[in-house]
Amino acid sequence: MIILPLFPLWVVDILGSLMVIILAWSSFGVVRRLLAREPENAQWLFLFWFTLALLAFALSRSIGHILQHLLVFSGHVAIWELLRPLSGGLNTITFVVIVAVSLFFYHIQRLYRRILAIHHQLEDTSREILDLNREMEALVMERTLSEIALGVAHGIRNPLHIIGGFSQRLLKSAAADDPARTWAAAIADATRCLEEMVQKFEALAQRKESFFSQQDLNVIVRDIMELVHLELTSKHIHLETELSPKPIMARLNKHLLKVALAHLLRNAIEATPPQGRISVRTWVEKSVAMLLIQDTGPGMPPEVAEKVFEPFFTTEMGGTGLGMVFVHQIVVEHRGSIALSSQVGRGTQVIIQLPLRFIETPEIYT
Repeated sequence: MIILPLFPLWVVDILGSLMVIILAWSSFGVVRRLLAREPENAQWLFLFWFTLALLAFALSRSIGHILQHLLVFSGHVAIWELLRPLSGGLNTITFVVIVAVSLFFYHIQRLYRRILAIHHQLEDTSREILDLNREMEALVMERTLSEIALGVAHGIRNPLHIIGGFSQRLLKSAAADDPARTWAAAIADATRCLEEMVQKFEALAQRKESFFSQQDLNVIVRDIMELVHLELTSKHIHLETELSPKPIMARLNKHLLKVALAHLLRNAIEATPPQGRISVRTWVEKSVAMLLIQDTGPGMPPEVAEKVFEPFFTTEMGGTGLGMVFVHQIVVEHRGSIALSSQVGRGTQVIIQLPLRFIETPEIYT
């Protein structure tokens, strides 16, 4: 007697179940076409499996509801009581699949974003390496031109002094009406012109500011610390930083200096054991920028520490022994100095001094 009054509700439930199946199938079809166009699109791949799971859930739930109404309407309630646990279990399984797919792709999306961030970081590093290569090529070209200019100036100056000296002696010894006096004066004038040209060659050879610009040393150090952050965390090394509260502005080549600092920090990371500590400090003393890198590694004996800046000296199997040589050369290019001190069992300390004013020091060109 309760069947006829419930008939409209059954009709609505059955039609609604069919509508859910149609909508789920339509969504699945749209996503399937999108995935066919872009098979490697992660978003379409996620939606494909998600809508497939939704379609399975819609079929399971709708078929269960329709079957329930048909069996109850036809008077086979006992059969439905046997099938109901199976239908409910199937619905639960499909729901769990939907949740699992969602959580799986959620974590995949996080992993994808992390990979994308690392990819961008690698692109930035690659661009820096390309810029560094250009800077190195320009630096080599400048050094070559400087050496050529110094060679030309040195080769001209010696005979020029002789010619100028003899022309001056001729001017002093020749009489006022002697035609040789006019010739000696012309030779002396030409000698002065050549002397000015030699001075220009020497000025060209000693001009080193072409590839340097005003940079903040703190910014360069922060960039390098960010670059080696993954290496520090993977080895569980504690990084202690104490950078100057004020910008340390100096004429620097940031690409070359980054290469030197990255090499020093990677040496410190390699030497420092897990749970060890690396300290990085910057400060200013008078007109000099100071940079300190200190680790808690095993340290080096004195006979090894005093040779680290010698070419081809290395304690590593397969090493070239040129890394610290390049670091030293880069610091010298900045008119600075680098000192390394180490004690066995207490770690290694490197101090770099960079002048805040880009001035020539007489010991660089001798």
